[in-house]
Amino acid sequence: MLFAIVDFTTAFFLSLPLLLIYFKSRSQQETPWRWSFPLWLFNYLSIRYFVSDGELFWVVLCWQLLFLWPISLVIYLHLYKKEKNWSFYIGLKKKHVVFVAVLMALFASSPVYSLFLANQQVVAFHQQLMQELEASPDRQLYLIKNTNAPSTLLDVADHIAEVRKGPVYASTLPWRSKVVVHQDNWQKEFTYVRFYNGWRLDGLYQESNWENQKD
Repeated sequence: MLFAIVDFTTAFFLSLPLLLIYFKSRSQQETPWRWSFPLWLFNYLSIRYFVSDGELFWVVLCWQLLFLWPISLVIYLHLYKKEKNWSFYIGLKKKHVVFVAVLMALFASSPVYSLFLANQQVVAFHQQLMQELEASPDRQLYLIKNTNAPSTLLDVADHIAEVRKGPVYASTLPWRSKVVVHQDNWQKEFTYVRFYNGWRLDGLYQESNWENQKD
């Protein structure tokens, strides 16, 4: 339930161009573009499915933004230029504009609290993972079993006590999260990816040491 609203919102906004094409096609009789509604539904459900797998979702995201959105824009402009009634709002009937605007307002405002809870969830999971790593008799084996890129976390395993003392905060998207641990002279950014309704540690891809930078 925590991710349901966030997943609905992500799928809605990414698949919105196809929905606009469908609404635009309804104002033009006998247009072949009405197939865009079943395509929108398929696309929407596909995004809803893949957003829960953070390792694969970046492929879906690239497909949406680099291919589907530009193609949809070209199709929409084509339909817009064929329209004879220019009193429409952005090429859509008023009722369609109101419908889309209401959905956008609902979907844009509703996931804020869910993402706040997701931040708390991923921070709690991170702290639990670091605690288990510190207690593990074979830390390298633990990293291999519980992370995607264990080689990036070997230094963390060697200095786990110091890492656990640092303050933690998170910045979360529906499919991934950055957990930042910082002390006075260093900062480490852990990347977590969605794993259905939970999280999995991907790796440590960015860290800063301000003491070294001063030298």
